[in-house]
Amino acid sequence: MKKLNKLQINPEKVMKNEEMITIKGGVNCYCFDNNNNICAAGTAGSEQECTTMCLYACSY
Repeated sequence: MKKLNKLQINPEKVMKNEEMITIKGGVNCYCFDNNNNICAAGTAGSEQECTTMCLYACSY
């Protein structure tokens, strides 16, 4: 078996969170209930859409 070299990450090539959001086209959205359990997760177009999603997803 061939041995592989250790993985090296070039810090100059690491993408910033803002760049990832631009590529993905939204923001990561995690919604929590009153017991801090995740009741929904996904991608929303904006923070306002995330808030609206959480209101509907976690209200039961």
